[in-house]
Amino acid sequence: MKTQIVAILAIVTVITALITISAVSNDVGYNVSSRDAIDISIESTAVIEFLNATNMTTVHIYNFKGYKGENTWLVQWSSSNRLLDVYVNVATGDIVRIEAKTAPVPTPTPTLETKTWHPVIMFSGREDETTSSFTIRGDVWRVKWRVGSCTEYHSFSVFVYPMGELVQDVKCWSCSKDTDKGTEYLYRGADDYYFEIVATNLYGWDLEVEDYY
Repeated sequence: MKTQIVAILAIVTVITALITISAVSNDVGYNVSSRDAIDISIESTAVIEFLNATNMTTVHIYNFKGYKGENTWLVQWSSSNRLLDVYVNVATGDIVRIEAKTAPVPTPTPTLETKTWHPVIMFSGREDETTSSFTIRGDVWRVKWRVGSCTEYHSFSVFVYPMGELVQDVKCWSCSKDTDKGTEYLYRGADDYYFEIVATNLYGWDLEVEDYY
């Protein structure tokens, strides 16, 4: 297995030219060279599994003197999103610690949803009427209305109810002998509603409901 891993490592080294070895003199107490440390590291099952599981891109080795007071070689294997740090004692060649790290995955920035007006339902008639119910999803909705009057003795009133509770009394919209129209905004949403229309002496009326979400 070691021979296979070394062969693979050699091939990766030749192809990528990314293998980096720190030049550190073999001072007193250094019984293990930097190359020995790499060879010892490859003996580790964790390193073998790392090389088998990832497309290893670089291996760096550093003299690391701060690990629990021990003087070690830090052999750092890395792929595009993972690191495997192996600490090898410079005097004994013992692996004193192995640390696996994964590069954090960037958190996607949440996209702000753009609210728009959506048609819900349209009602038309000439006389008094209690409409069928309709559902509002957003917090704001509107009613586009249009009235065609017949004589000067006409009236038009709209009452808005959610499940039997009076929300808003939109009544006595002004009309003329010509078609009159307008838009009423309501600021209570997320419920089922219906209209009660009172109409007298009209050619006709239209109510168009739009929801904002």
